[in-house]
Amino acid sequence: MAKPKKDKVNIHYQKNPLYREIHVDGLFGGLTPKGKVSLNFYGERLAIPKCEEHTITKEGKLGPLTKVSEDSKDGIIREIEFGTYFDIEVIKDLKNFLETKIKEHETYFPSKK
Repeated sequence: MAKPKKDKVNIHYQKNPLYREIHVDGLFGGLTPKGKVSLNFYGERLAIPKCEEHTITKEGKLGPLTKVSEDSKDGIIREIEFGTYFDIEVIKDLKNFLETKIKEHETYFPSKK
């Protein structure tokens, strides 16, 4: 005798032991040669100098900055945190999910449009 078909299913979410949350300031991506969509997520920060020179006060404490090493980077760093690849159906699902969240946000936080 065949089992009756269920009209509901429970989906359980479980975090991988390596799960972590990452702050995202932006993303970039494009199409792969096989038609997937690549999205790379990054966080932004100011460049960290390689070396700084400070004066020492008469009291022996750290004084004002006088020089930053010439080989230090200048500007903003976009550190790529992780990259993802999606097929087009997942991208469509992601688009619908994001549109729903945008509408919810506009409902609950109308002044933050």
